[in-house]
Order: sequence, then structure tokens, then C-alpha cells
Amino acid sequence: VSDRIILELSDPPYYTACPNPFAVEFVKKNGSPYLPGADYSKEPFTADVSEGKNDAIYNAHSYHTKVPHKAIMRYILHYTKPGDLILDCFCGTGMTGVAAQLCGDRQEVASLGYRVDANGTIFSPENVDGKEVWKRFSTLGPRNAIVSDLSPAATFIAHNYNAPTEIHSFESISKKILNAVESECGWMYQTLHQPNAKQIEIAQQLINNSSKPNLSSAGAVGKINYVVWSDIFSCPNCTGEIVFWDAAVNKDEGKVRDDFPCPHCSTSLTKRSMSRVWVSGLDQNTRRPFKLAKNKPVQINYSLGGKRGLEKKPDDADLALLARIESTTIDSWFPQDVIPDGDKTPEAIRQGITQVDYLFVRRSLASLSVAWAKAPSSHKWAVTGSLQRASKQHQ
Repeated sequence: VSDRIILELSDPPYYTACPNPFAVEFVKKNGSPYLPGADYSKEPFTADVSEGKNDAIYNAHSYHTKVPHKAIMRYILHYTKPGDLILDCFCGTGMTGVAAQLCGDRQEVASLGYRVDANGTIFSPENVDGKEVWKRFSTLGPRNAIVSDLSPAATFIAHNYNAPTEIHSFESISKKILNAVESECGWMYQTLHQPNAKQIEIAQQLINNSSKPNLSSAGAVGKINYVVWSDIFSCPNCTGEIVFWDAAVNKDEGKVRDDFPCPHCSTSLTKRSMSRVWVSGLDQNTRRPFKLAKNKPVQINYSLGGKRGLEKKPDDADLALLARIESTTIDSWFPQDVIPDGDKTPEAIRQGITQVDYLFVRRSLASLSVAWAKAPSSHKWAVTGSLQRASKQHQ
């Protein structure tokens, strides 16, 4: 790897895509030499720690071994004082760095159930002889952190979580990206609200006669939040196609039935007794043959005005819109790499998801492609943070 490529991937001195040559300088500035005679005594931190995963910071970017920053803050506050240097060699998404910084945020520290006085002294509640007593245990103030990891994805995420950011500029650029995506792809997320047959017919005409149809002429239009897709199987007795959602899911209880009748011949079935239905063809971009597990949309969740969480079954206009989306060329770049056979990939590959772009339905792929093209390097992280939520795992 050339020095030029490393520098392009890096943001020195805060982040480098190689062993950071600025780390020694950072330690000299923020660390202090070990003094055997220094007065330092801390009892082991023994409290139960339980933090939820609905925090906005936690949800900004997904990662498979992520720890909420508030859980880490409790340990940092217990064992360190403001200005101390913390090393996390297996940082994952860099939550140790986030926690170290937020130890200087009065509101964030108070949200942990601690009290912070006017001087920045932090008190923790303790049970003494059956009574709650507030005891001093730490001091408000940011700590310094060095975070690193063997995973390039981890260090990329960690850097963007911890790098200095001018919030107003970030917000302004983010809005421009979102406006560009809305302009290019907003039409893909339309759905008619409680349409009659005539409105559906008008919508279909609009879809067939326009590259970016606006369905508002047909009736009230909602904005799609997400779509539930169902696998399609084949009955071993009559070979009829079975939409799994319709035949096997108990919507009232939110459970999958152990066995259920075939809607065509009434044969008692289980998921294991059926075979998947497949669609095959030649990829228009890579010219590679594909064979994908067949599925279909079965439920649309959408918003209209101030109302969220409205639901409907896809109608003919929705299906026509999906067909239009599938035939629309995506002009911006998107990855088409072959997915390697690894520890976490066999299930996807068994369903025919052999390329990265097959992880996404067409409209999600188009939206992410536009966002990636419009985002400067400082905002690529915002796009990668949406990849899992936009993938077929969440459709």
C-alpha cells in the first residue's frame, strides 16, 4: 500500500490507516509517567451495569460487538480523573473515546443517576444501613483516549464518532444530501392512502407514462417507511406457490405457525416440508448469472401528514411502481462485489445473495447510491451507518 493511499484514508493526526506516528506525541502531551509512590487507591467497581440500546449515539452506526457508551462511562468515572489517558486497543466503534469525552458533559453524567454539584464533584447513591447516602466518587471533566483496532471498518467508525465536528456545517451538508436523495428517489417511496379502483388506475397510468411519477394526482399519497417482504415456497403436493406470510404467520399473535394448510390443496405443511421458489437471469451490470430466492411485498408501513405507522397491503399501483423502479437505471456508483463464503455469509449465499448489491431492494440501493455520490468524505460515515437498516434484513 502506497503512502498516498494511506494518507487518503487517514485524517492525521487524529486518525491514520496505519500505526499512528502521532501517538507518542499525544501520550507525551496528555499522559503522565508512572510514579510508584503516587497516592492512588480505588476499590473494584462492583455495581450492576445495564444500559439500553435506544440511545441516539448508539444507533448512529451499527456494529456487531457494540457496547453502549453510558456503560463505559461508569467505569471511567470510577477509575480516572479529568485529563487522564485511557488506552483501548480493541475499540470496535470507539465507544470508549465517546465515553471519555462525555465524562465532561454534566447532563450526560447526571443521566446515569449521579448528582453533579456546582464545582463538578460527582456523587453516587449508596445504601448505608438501609438508607440512601450520596457519596463523592469522581469529578466532572473529559478524559483523553487512544482507541485502535485491527478491523478497518471499526477504526473508520470509531474515527467518525470521535473526530472534532463543526455541528452547524455537518447539519447543513447533511440536509443537502437528504434533499438530493429526495429529489432523485423520493418518487420511489410513494403509496396511495385507501385508494379506490379508479385512483389505482390513474396511478398506474402515471407510473407507466413518467420516469419519475408523482402520484398526488391520483389521490392522497403517503410516504413509505418500510415494506415487509415474504419468502415464497412451493407445495410438495400440488407445486402451487405459497406466500409464507399469508399462509403461515399468525398476525394477531405475531408468531409463525408450526404447521398450516396449503391454500391450494389443503395439504398440511411445515416450513421444512416445502421448497423455495427461485428466479434466475443474467445481471445487467456484471453479466453474471444469478439465482435468487423469490419473494414479494406483503405489507407497507407508511406515514401521511402527521400520522405514522399506517399499514396496508400492496395494491396494483404499488406493484406497478416497484416494476418501474426495477426498470430504472441507477446512474451513481454502487458496489457489485462478490460476497465471499465466510463465517457469517452462508445463509445469504444460500438464498442467492451472492453480490453486495443483492442485499438491498432496488429503491434502497438507488437511494444509498445517490447519498454516497453526494456525500463528501466527511459524511460517508452517515451513509455507511444506514446500510444495515436499509438492507433486506430490515425490509
